[in-house]
Amino acid sequence: MDEDLFRKEFMKKSVFKQASSLDFSYVPDKLYCRDDTIKSLIFNFRRILEEKEQPSINCLLLGKGGIGKTVTARYFGKMFRTVALEKDVNIFIEYYNCINFRSKSKIIRELLAKYTHGSGRGFSDDEALKLILTKLVNDQGYMLLIIDEAHLLKPEEVLAFLDIAETFGHQNAKLSILLISRNRDWMRIETERILSRLNDKITLKPYNFEEAMTILQYRAELAFKEYVLNEELLTIVSQIVVEHSNLRHGIEIFRKSGFKADKEGLDHITADLIRAASNEVYPTFRADVVDQLNDQELLALYGITRSLMSEDYAVVDDAFEEYQAVCETYDVEPHVKMSFRKYVRQLNLLKIISSKTVRIEEAERGRHLEITLLDIPVEKLEELLIEIFDGKYS
Repeated sequence: MDEDLFRKEFMKKSVFKQASSLDFSYVPDKLYCRDDTIKSLIFNFRRILEEKEQPSINCLLLGKGGIGKTVTARYFGKMFRTVALEKDVNIFIEYYNCINFRSKSKIIRELLAKYTHGSGRGFSDDEALKLILTKLVNDQGYMLLIIDEAHLLKPEEVLAFLDIAETFGHQNAKLSILLISRNRDWMRIETERILSRLNDKITLKPYNFEEAMTILQYRAELAFKEYVLNEELLTIVSQIVVEHSNLRHGIEIFRKSGFKADKEGLDHITADLIRAASNEVYPTFRADVVDQLNDQELLALYGITRSLMSEDYAVVDDAFEEYQAVCETYDVEPHVKMSFRKYVRQLNLLKIISSKTVRIEEAERGRHLEITLLDIPVEKLEELLIEIFDGKYS
């Protein structure tokens, strides 16, 4: 690539308005659908701002991956500092992910370097921590230490963090701990002593469809220019999020599909870009599942695929017509629509497709079934099915 082509790439328009809002570390100005969790955290930590002694508080956020534990904790920390400064309380918020900081010593030495500019060499963990706490007391400061993926620490290290007030005296421990962990991982390290040191253990549940739509709508508005992502595509991504109980996958799909659109010079994101990005983020589509389908289920899937060539969603009637056409192509007797609907339900159970019932006010019966693919582009699935049928009926 020469200099002119290099510069030309920078001149191309992008679908993004603020791509950084899709980064893992991004903390939004608004946090949707976690009001109860935030209120619980406020209830626990507000004493730091209200009581002269500034007690040491230890809390734990639990839940599956991708359900907002980290962003909730960081949002709380951000807003807690804002309110604290308004009350003339000097709060420091520190966040460490144990994927990068695998021991108590690494976290403490990082804090020591930041607050005292010392390397920590020659000091034990307790000596280094005492220097940090002394600095906080002298500066009339207070620290909220957020430790993510806390289960990666040893149980005795977790206990040591939670025991800081007991070890150094409540009057010296100007520090509170907010731990984050996945449920099953936490169960491996939880002990009776650790549990006794927690003021509260808060469990987050996965987002439902409406909550996923609300959050993704907001993040899409932050990230993309107007008209880049329509509501039907938002619905598809929200369904993927609910299928896998992981909102992070939805945000990653936004990021990857946006970059794909830019690379292809498009001014909007398409359903196939969403599916391709989904398969990269979370490759759930497995060809071995398709291999286990019977002939009629395969023919039904092919009919659905053909009906999605120009649409994000297909109604069951259109998919049934395409299914009949596919059967005719391969000289197979088509089954009746009731049987076709049974195949659709089976494909949905296998998570090869996603279906939903939509209310249609003008329609005589008031509702119809809409179908889409979640994890594979239409063209890619068509290629796979053609290869299968060529082998079966050649």
